Amino acid sequence: MTKFGEALRAFRQASNDPDRLNRRLSQERLGELIGHEMGDRGFSGAAISDWERGESRISAYDRNVLIALILILHRCGGLQDLAEANQFLEAGNYRAFDTDEAQKIFQENLSDISARTASAASTKNEAGFPIMMWTLFFESPREFQSMLVQAKDGPPPVWPRVMIAVFRRFSDRLSVSSAWTFFLWVWVWLLAWALIAPSLRWPFPGQTEAFIALVLYAGGTIVIPAFIGMLTNTKDSEFWKEKKPLKDINLRLYTYQGASIGFHVGYFFVFMFVLLIYNLGFTPALWLELVAIAFPVFVGYASARLIPYNLLLAYKRLNLKDGAIFFAFFLLGPVWAYFFLEIYDILLARALGVFVFLLAMTIVAGWTFWQNRRKT
Repeated sequence: MTKFGEALRAFRQASNDPDRLNRRLSQERLGELIGHEMGDRGFSGAAISDWERGESRISAYDRNVLIALILILHRCGGLQDLAEANQFLEAGNYRAFDTDEAQKIFQENLSDISARTASAASTKNEAGFPIMMWTLFFESPREFQSMLVQAKDGPPPVWPRVMIAVFRRFSDRLSVSSAWTFFLWVWVWLLAWALIAPSLRWPFPGQTEAFIALVLYAGGTIVIPAFIGMLTNTKDSEFWKEKKPLKDINLRLYTYQGASIGFHVGYFFVFMFVLLIYNLGFTPALWLELVAIAFPVFVGYASARLIPYNLLLAYKRLNLKDGAIFFAFFLLGPVWAYFFLEIYDILLARALGVFVFLLAMTIVAGWTFWQNRRKT
């Protein structure tokens, strides 16, 4: 059963049939009501059952079906608000509601939606640890609240049963595959630290040490994004499975390209941070090095997910010619290593280092401002 199917079953079972007072909404009735909303024959109970069991899924192109489904669940009291609706869509790798769709279902204007979102964020912060628990271990607040209701049955105190329920939920989500993937990511992180961190330990003792550190860096900028791309799983993504015309090789190449772009962006942010610390006369501790190196790995993974999707949105396809120019990022590491080796003694001069840092931050701020002006 998929996450979307589990959520659909939970929302349906929490819904009441509008024509049969105090009766739970059945699969057959849900299919009929969707048909009434869409003005057609709707869906059979077997079709709804297949959705819940993950045997079939609603196509992302059938947006009207998704809207009708969520509208019925909302009317029948199973699905409460926009936040739950978007979490439900996310569980099936569907796009979240835009403003028009949200207004159609929840009859809210844009300011109301924004206010509700801000209020939910405030409530989340005020709730503290309990809310953090459901975001880490549960799919929705409803699932966490259901667990709390069940935990209340029994003698006081309640907290031992809550704690055991949370640990049980955590253990249920563990698998050999997820543990294997987790440890692979740890090894990628440690390998990135071994290859990249020496290039950030200034001042270099001598020219030989500088050469070795930057050779390691150049190799790391090729090897680490490759590992990030390998661990970025697109094969099992329902979203990409629906894009049948796309070539798998193009998707994988753009995943690697995204990993390389993100890793370099993350590295240069770390570089500027370390340059600031160096000019302030501090020496980073080992734990700070490890945390800093985790940043480009994280950005690389995020970019590996984002780049193919952004190209698909922009061009409605994934052809290599559309983003071929950015494959040059694979060469950025060796080029920067050579350049830095030639000028590092000048760049690391204390006064010039502060100037370079301020200049880089000004360029980043100016570029961001320009991008925002282009969008408005």
